Amino acid sequence: MTELTPLPPSIESLTPEWLTAALRNGGALPEGSVTSFGHEIIGEGIGFIGTVARLKLQYSGAGPEAPATAIAKLPSEDPGSRMVGVAFGLYEREVRFYSDLAGDCGLPAPKPYFSHYDAGAGQAAIILEDLTGGAFGDQVAGASLAEAELAIDAIGAFHARWWESPEFARYPWITSGIETIRQPIQLMYAAAWPVAMERFGYVFPEELRPLIPDFGRRTMAALDQMTLGPETLVHGDYRPDNLFFGAPGGARPLVACDWQSPGKATGVVDAAYFITGSMEPADRRKHEDDLLRRYHNQLLEGGVKDYSFDQLKTDFRGYFAGVIAGGVVLLGTLPEGNDRGRRLIESSMNRFISAMQDHDSWPCCPSSHGPPILRFHTAPRPASAIVAI
Repeated sequence: MTELTPLPPSIESLTPEWLTAALRNGGALPEGSVTSFGHEIIGEGIGFIGTVARLKLQYSGAGPEAPATAIAKLPSEDPGSRMVGVAFGLYEREVRFYSDLAGDCGLPAPKPYFSHYDAGAGQAAIILEDLTGGAFGDQVAGASLAEAELAIDAIGAFHARWWESPEFARYPWITSGIETIRQPIQLMYAAAWPVAMERFGYVFPEELRPLIPDFGRRTMAALDQMTLGPETLVHGDYRPDNLFFGAPGGARPLVACDWQSPGKATGVVDAAYFITGSMEPADRRKHEDDLLRRYHNQLLEGGVKDYSFDQLKTDFRGYFAGVIAGGVVLLGTLPEGNDRGRRLIESSMNRFISAMQDHDSWPCCPSSHGPPILRFHTAPRPASAIVAI
């Protein structure tokens, strides 16, 4: 897509002229122009790094293909959130996804009308189709079994397509998802954990609180173990608030949004994140094994070999030590935005901690007293595991 700079720094700074050029750039407005528009902020208490608004567009001389509404996504106006988005490449990565992969990545995504990142200004702007004929999931309420099955089937097929794929070489911006997790924990954990404890310390069981100062260091060692497993393309924030569930029988039963965190990692990162963070503990305990079986079956049907269900279960258990031990603490430092934002953070932390307890994942996290009792993988990824797409 052609550049349209300078990019608008906020929703309020959008203009009819800029929107006309952006929609024309993506082919959504071959004739006519935007004369005026209204907007409403959406997703408050859902996302923390970006500002998302629905635009209601009025035109002059436009054809019937011109969208009546569109979604505008810009970096957060919160200075701390914006700094995180720039420092860890979240804005740039999402722009590149929509520019390079959205149309044929193997997991339905919204159609982009415009996407560009200005590295000098640390500014991004994305204009997307407004999804209709369904509804987004609700992470605070928790995913239903039907939603979970649909989400797991979709992510399993997506992971199978990208499993150890040579296609990664075409997209140098797709970097290690493990490093995307590691960097904020490594850089921010020492300053973050006291803040998280002050705000959400009551969420952590009494017996775990003395261990929290050391979670960051121990998580680094556990992440090293995760890098030994087979890699695929992961979404990175696969949860109900980022999933649009279409009407039954529709052309797109599920559309995955919020592509700020795609990277190369073991597929269990997405599967475990969804199952344990998106379902109430009682529902997760009841359906967890069946959902993991569905996920593994999708991998097998997609051509993945040399990855047993037992290994998946081992990786699933170890995921909590490799990601959540440190990550759940950083979660407790995110800006709440509103009451729903706080409930989202609190419910997610409760669910992740519950899963860690159920799976006795603490021993997987290396300590100064010796190696972990569980190792995710014992050998580097075999070249024979590559599956063509």
